[in-house]
Amino acid sequence: MTYIDYMKQFWRAASDRPFPASEVALYAFLVNECNAHFWKMPVPCPTLRICESLRISKQTVMTARKHLAECGLIQFTNGKSRFLPSEYSLLDLTADLTHGLTLNNNKGKDKDYCKTQKTSSYYDSNSSKNRRRAVEVHTTSAEDYETAF
Repeated sequence: MTYIDYMKQFWRAASDRPFPASEVALYAFLVNECNAHFWKMPVPCPTLRICESLRISKQTVMTARKHLAECGLIQFTNGKSRFLPSEYSLLDLTADLTHGLTLNNNKGKDKDYCKTQKTSSYYDSNSSKNRRRAVEVHTTSAEDYETAF
């Protein structure tokens, strides 16, 4: 997968339920790191470096990476020491994200929304009402103004 593929995958996962800003930032950071390492995963990256780069606390990084791992977007191993940092891998979810996106899954909820409607039902030739805003719309012709003078 490429940089763009991983980001598309993330935003598709985020369409089901939104991610906090810290998780978005962490995922984008990890995608950039993997790209910098020529996609040879797992990528070593010290937690302190992530904290400094994203300007978030260590606890926030730990919580964000745990949640991203639970969602199946990343896999990580905790670092052992300063010289053995945490390692991160990006996971491929593309096949699993299509399960709830079909039109048959709506079960007729939005039937009326998808129907096409004739324009003649919305507009009258002289006066019409914009149904969306409930605003009265009047049409005039040049003859109306010529008779007044």
